[in-house]
Amino acid sequence: MEFFVEIIKEKDFVPLANKASHNMLTYSNYLLENRHKQLSKKFFVTCVKESIELEDFLDDHGARNNKIWVYFGELVASIRNFSSTAYIISHILSRIKFYKLDNKKSVAFVKEAQKRLSFLQESIFALFSHLQDEAKNLGLTIPTAFLDESCFEEHLVVKSLPQNINDEGGEDIHGDIARVATELINAFNESGVFLFNRKVAIRNLDISIIPEKINEETLRHLEAHVHNSQSMYDTYIQKTPIEAEHPVLKSLRGHISVTLHLLGVARSLSHFFERHETSIRQEATRKKIAKIIQQKKVLDVIINFALYYYTAFIHDGQKCAHEILDKFTIVESRKVKVPEGLGFHLRPSTLVAKIANHYGSKLTMLVNNNEFDASSVIDIMWAGGMIKKEGITEVEFQGDKNAIRDVEVLASVNYGEDTIGNSTPLPDELTYLRHD
Repeated sequence: MEFFVEIIKEKDFVPLANKASHNMLTYSNYLLENRHKQLSKKFFVTCVKESIELEDFLDDHGARNNKIWVYFGELVASIRNFSSTAYIISHILSRIKFYKLDNKKSVAFVKEAQKRLSFLQESIFALFSHLQDEAKNLGLTIPTAFLDESCFEEHLVVKSLPQNINDEGGEDIHGDIARVATELINAFNESGVFLFNRKVAIRNLDISIIPEKINEETLRHLEAHVHNSQSMYDTYIQKTPIEAEHPVLKSLRGHISVTLHLLGVARSLSHFFERHETSIRQEATRKKIAKIIQQKKVLDVIINFALYYYTAFIHDGQKCAHEILDKFTIVESRKVKVPEGLGFHLRPSTLVAKIANHYGSKLTMLVNNNEFDASSVIDIMWAGGMIKKEGITEVEFQGDKNAIRDVEVLASVNYGEDTIGNSTPLPDELTYLRHD
């Protein structure tokens, strides 16, 4: 089936745009009348919804590639971006009392978050003001209606249903707990350039850091790690008896939540920064947006708020995760055979190390009373030299029972290779080793 797109004149597009932009322009009236009031989460989420719908309409009609309408579209996109970020921060503020974070850090964070929320609100006001001006320039009709403030009121919840869900949990919830903790530790270990232990004076902020070191793509990758740990926690641990018995688990969940949200703030504003504040896009609209929103103020929120507090909370979260691993790891030991043929060369050593790193808890290989770190490929291969030299046919592994179980399975299939080193299929329970 072929589709033909009819080209219409800009003046003929105005009536269509008039109808599509009615709600957004009505909200501009509300905002311009309530500039100095604290906006609610409900307002922010409504702006996100309406701006997405208007963006879709503009994209469907090719407005992003039309020199007359492109600026209007970029203003709408910017409103969506800042409203989304403001919503995330508002959500954190409404939930932070449940996160069980360090009290001193929480108090400092709340003050900082409220300050950043004010900046975002001022930015949204400025963008709506320019949106209304641009709408007039394009010949759109500004609605005369003014929304009642009650439309965006938030009601304080003072009643709650009984909290009586108490699931039994899975058969191996200790293993699930270990995997959640390990995933958060992995996120911490991969944070790298996103860790800021100290704030940077605004005048010293280097705008080239985005996108050279920090950008939407890399933030999204890190965000996926933290999101995985949250998803696993909510699926296997939340509302189980073991969670109720151990407050440290809820603290872990709180650290996962706040770090995930802060990465969302950094990613959202990095998207805006890459789109409007760098030379990646050369359109005249970029310069217009840059005059409305100061680039270093946006970078300040990314670095000195989102990533600074991400660093503080992910650091505490990984310490909490290590404490949980120590608490919930059931230690066992088992003797298994050495790989037949080539011994512990690269492939079998890598697979054993993947098992150790998959579960996150300490796994040790014992050879003639010498201990080797089984999470390290180099350590295992070093041990492999001793094993080959002394003709050892059996080694002992000690650590988490789940890791020990998987090492036994791996040993039963000669560590995934034949005696001359060719790769062989792994059992279904070890397929994660081919993907990790």
